[in-house]
Amino acid sequence: MSRTHNLDALVHNLQLLAESFDSISDFCARIEVNRQQFNKYLAARHLPSQRVLAKIARHFHMDADDLFRAPADFKSFYEGVDRNVPDLLGFPKLLNLLDSTAANAGELARYHGNYFRYHCSSIVKGKVLRSVTYIYEKEGRTLYRTVERFPMSNGAGGTSWFSFMYHGFCVLLGDRIFMIDFEGKQRNELTFTVLTPQHRTPARFLYGLVTGVASTSYRQPFSARIAFMREGGQAFHRKHLRAATILEADDASIPVEIRAYLRCDESAVMFGGEG
Repeated sequence: MSRTHNLDALVHNLQLLAESFDSISDFCARIEVNRQQFNKYLAARHLPSQRVLAKIARHFHMDADDLFRAPADFKSFYEGVDRNVPDLLGFPKLLNLLDSTAANAGELARYHGNYFRYHCSSIVKGKVLRSVTYIYEKEGRTLYRTVERFPMSNGAGGTSWFSFMYHGFCVLLGDRIFMIDFEGKQRNELTFTVLTPQHRTPARFLYGLVTGVASTSYRQPFSARIAFMREGGQAFHRKHLRAATILEADDASIPVEIRAYLRCDESAVMFGGEG
């Protein structure tokens, strides 16, 4: 269905997003959208430009095309992206694990904050995926969310961005940080990460391994080295999201310590089923 024909869905979905703010004025101010123009969108008098759609979608960690989903589907999708407590916490056995490690919450507090996350891509061999991760505390548990962004040619000389958001929790067992998450858009994937803590405050780098399922047509299980670089104590901002992308393995923006650890040649990612 074309965007023009799906205008009613867009209007409904924009109204739902605006309702999560104190007012329409607050919504427009935070997203930096003209209020008078936004009122025309809500009245179905104008279709937002691609630039405005991208700005709104980026604020909510989704793609512009997601704004045109059928209203019922969009509500379920948006609530899955926006909620603070991940679906994983709905599993009683995982809750038991979290409760049993609650005594370690204080030890994990020094790792709370915003990080750039680097690992050898399971999709584009030989390249590095830089994403952003925010680790935080809620109701005595250490949770986190990660946003990945992939640039793709749109066929018209421009670039489209595909993003994925992971929700998860951290536990400290022995001298290791274990991170378990699920992908909130496709909702069909779990990822596991094990990190070795640094005994310094604040920790600038964390190194470890990530294991998951590749987002390719073959859906192979994979494992690769991963590294985190601390950016600050607050949740990530748009400037961090814009920096999330695919990089060449020798890109100068990757810290030299992380480049040396990842060693991202084409054999850096181990796929299940390969000899």
